[in-house]
Amino acid sequence: PADGRPVDFSGAVGVVRTSTRLDAADARVGDPLVLSVRIEGIGNVRLFPRPAVEISWATVVPGNERIQVDTSGSLVRGSKEFDFLLTPTRDGPVTLPIIRYPYFDPYRSAYAVAETQPADVRVAAGDPVSGGSEEQDEQLPLRGWRHQATTTLGEQSSAVRYGTGALVLVAPLPAVMALIVRKRRRRAAMSRAIPAVQPRESAEDDRSPAGQARRTRRGLLAALASRLQVAPADLVARVDVERGLRRRGVTRETTKATLILLDDLARYGFGPQATAGDDTSSLDQRARQVLDAVNAEAVTHGRTTVWRRLTSRSGTQALLAVGVPVACLLSPSSAPAQTEGRTRSAAVVACVSVNDADANGATAPAEASRRDPTPLDLLVGEGTAAYAARRYAAAAQRLADAVAACPRDVDLLVNWGTAAWAANDTVSAVIAWQRAARRDPLAADVQERVALLPGGARGGLAAIPMIPVFGLAVTAVGAWCLAWLLLLASWRSVERRTALEASALVLVAGAIAAGSAAWWGSRALDGTGLAVIRRPETLRSAPGFESTTAGGVSTGDVVRMSSAQEGWFRVTLADGRDGWLPASRLAPLVAGSPTR
Repeated sequence: PADGRPVDFSGAVGVVRTSTRLDAADARVGDPLVLSVRIEGIGNVRLFPRPAVEISWATVVPGNERIQVDTSGSLVRGSKEFDFLLTPTRDGPVTLPIIRYPYFDPYRSAYAVAETQPADVRVAAGDPVSGGSEEQDEQLPLRGWRHQATTTLGEQSSAVRYGTGALVLVAPLPAVMALIVRKRRRRAAMSRAIPAVQPRESAEDDRSPAGQARRTRRGLLAALASRLQVAPADLVARVDVERGLRRRGVTRETTKATLILLDDLARYGFGPQATAGDDTSSLDQRARQVLDAVNAEAVTHGRTTVWRRLTSRSGTQALLAVGVPVACLLSPSSAPAQTEGRTRSAAVVACVSVNDADANGATAPAEASRRDPTPLDLLVGEGTAAYAARRYAAAAQRLADAVAACPRDVDLLVNWGTAAWAANDTVSAVIAWQRAARRDPLAADVQERVALLPGGARGGLAAIPMIPVFGLAVTAVGAWCLAWLLLLASWRSVERRTALEASALVLVAGAIAAGSAAWWGSRALDGTGLAVIRRPETLRSAPGFESTTAGGVSTGDVVRMSSAQEGWFRVTLADGRDGWLPASRLAPLVAGSPTR
């Protein structure tokens, strides 16, 4: 029944009593010893759940189980022993605490609690482990609070995400449009030029080699005038032809070849040495080659030399013109150079007031000292003072309230985890430091604090890669845009086309690599679906305490939740084991994740 059910009731039914036994009266720091908790009495002992054991002076790891069943009487009775591996973390006289075991008595139709007797244990000095006396005596420093919220890549506003996506999609359009226009104009120029170069039958002109040379020369000049967008009368003199070709970006080699061909055609067409036996077919072939080269090298009409220089030689200016706005668009509010930009949370008035004051420029120490304290300032001040006075539990509570007001503030998360760790609250320390490290994976002090956590809270599913997601995302977008600018410039510069196209290809590859790394890092740093074990518990093969056991989990272990059923969650551990745990034993790593 729900009435009178203890908070820590785990499903035991019967009439039971409990006792404990240590395999050694004395212990040593760093040396494990075995604690056996015996549950005996009337009931189906096979279904008795593992008791919750939490000890402040030692780490606790669930061990084996042993069952004895007696079915000789009218009632089923027996005993079940649960082993726990204790590793002391500090020396001196300590006490094995009372272990509570709530159960439901069907004969009295009421809940009851079986309790063990406390025991005195003396722990000798030894090699301290994480959390030992030497580390506990030395306080971990708190971070200075900078009133600064950090937004992850997935938490960016819709305008930033959609704007970045639109920029990535629009960047290739100018180059694609320029390529289409270039191909169309080139085909149009070729269609106009080729018929002009071909020898035409004319009744007024004879079929002698001189006549063929004159016709080829007239066709070549007409094609050049059409391609260079000038009047045929402007290409009468040799110097006019050279000036027109060079102004349209034709290389010196092609210009020289064109002038030599025109001279040869003039000599064959108008000179006295042209005879009926001369072969001028090679002149037609040379005219086609020269015209092809001019069509490929000459810039489009309306594109002046100034534009060509800007597109082919100002890659640095183009990078600044595109990269700087993109960097400003994508840079998070946690960047060191943008400490005045704050992320606002409309749900928490205290956090909004502090961030708004910072955004209005009240970041200087003198102005900050004159600012009226907000409820958030008072919470942080009380927590810091309590931590300095070594009242760790009170400090952790105050800082936890501050984190609830500003869940994106990395400084508050780190300080909350530090106070909780000093207060022996492993679960809160894991949650706080894991959240802080996932928001600021490059912070060395956060990584050092995560290294203090138990193995199940820092490795496997809890591992945090040190990867600059925002920097990689900005690099990917900037390299992508610059690559298309260089590709567009390569079509305007014949001399540097190969180098520009190779650079554009390298930038595209770099953009893809950086974008893939940013995507992977964002997925790896996302804590959605992860949970922290609140208390030691036994995995079940199916939802329900009557299911068979599948091993155990320890306090602080990070697991991944998959499916839920009737107040139970199917979880997966870092070692590959999976099973079912009650929702009351799980604390979500990401605020707001469901645990019901």
